Order: sequence, then structure tokens, then C-alpha cells
Amino acid sequence: MDQHIQGTWEEFEALIRETIGSGFRWCIRPQDTTGNREMVSSLILKDIESGHGVFSGKNAFI
Repeated sequence: MDQHIQGTWEEFEALIRETIGSGFRWCIRPQDTTGNREMVSSLILKDIESGHGVFSGKNAFI
């Protein structure tokens, strides 16, 4: 996921949809910065890891 952090915001959102396996809507849309993209990516990957490969959807942003 980290290799796509530098693309457009639309590419980043497409990567999120691909990673979590579904569409999503932001609860709180973060400002488009590298740091925020890294944070969102990290939270998603940690959620998938703790869910044994499944995204639970309990992420505070999505």
C-alpha cells in the first residue's frame, strides 16, 4: 500500500477500495498530506491484520 501514497487522491482512494475489498465513504476525510495518507494506510493494514485478513470497518475515518 505504501508505494501508492504518492499518487493522486483518487488513486489513493482506489487503492483503499482494493485493499479493503469494498467501497467506502469517509466519516472524517483527512486533509491530503503524505502523513495523513500514511496514517490511514497504517490504520487499515492494522485493522486487516487484527481481523485475520478481513477489514472490520471499525476504522475511525472510514
